[in-house]
Amino acid sequence: MQGLSIQSLFIQKFHMNVSPMRSKVPKNITQAPLNDRIYQSLKWSLIIGEYFPGSVLSIRSLAKKMGTSTMPVREALNRLASERLLNSSVKRSYRVAELDPKQVADQFFVRARLEGIATELAVSNLTSPQIDELETLARMMVRDIENSDNENYIVRNYNFHFSIYAASRNEELFWSIERLWAQTGPYLAQVVRTQDMPMDWQVLHIDIAKAIRSRNAELAAQLIEKDISWGVSTFEAFKNTEKSAAERD
Repeated sequence: MQGLSIQSLFIQKFHMNVSPMRSKVPKNITQAPLNDRIYQSLKWSLIIGEYFPGSVLSIRSLAKKMGTSTMPVREALNRLASERLLNSSVKRSYRVAELDPKQVADQFFVRARLEGIATELAVSNLTSPQIDELETLARMMVRDIENSDNENYIVRNYNFHFSIYAASRNEELFWSIERLWAQTGPYLAQVVRTQDMPMDWQVLHIDIAKAIRSRNAELAAQLIEKDISWGVSTFEAFKNTEKSAAERD
């Protein structure tokens, strides 16, 4: 499939051996054209939560960090803003969108439905070696949880899911899901880094891989939706907490 954005650039090279450095950019990203490289690097940073909600991204600072002129950086930031991943700000800078918990919960709701569809489409297309890799990733994620290795977990979680979604062979669906991951990434990463991971997470990805191995597309889709719906319930709870606090005031 052509134009599969971040996943097509690096997933196969990167998912088995991950550095705990959260700012590390996957290897194959360096093979893309400059404009795409900057865009993909920034999008990756959003997905893994390197930037927090409200973080300011300066054109000049990013250009200096990446060793390039301001023009390709500006083009990449404009592209991300057009996808509603960033908000344009004053003084040649952009800001990561700050969303209320209801908006984030809504994004996870849409993610769950789209990712369930992608999984159902993908199950019959995934090869036995690809399923082997999913099972390996799932076991490594269990180890990450046991070791409280949140940074590796975040990266492997992305690669587990997008190994599946790429097999849907639906580029529009894939791109829509990835954009939502970039929108929710700064929020998901904050929760993963500051709260204990639910016990379900220790087995859920293993169960997903098992369902795919048995070619049970309906069950695999249900489990994926269950996984993503955790974000809905989490941010709905945040919304209710904020509402209760406002009422007390």
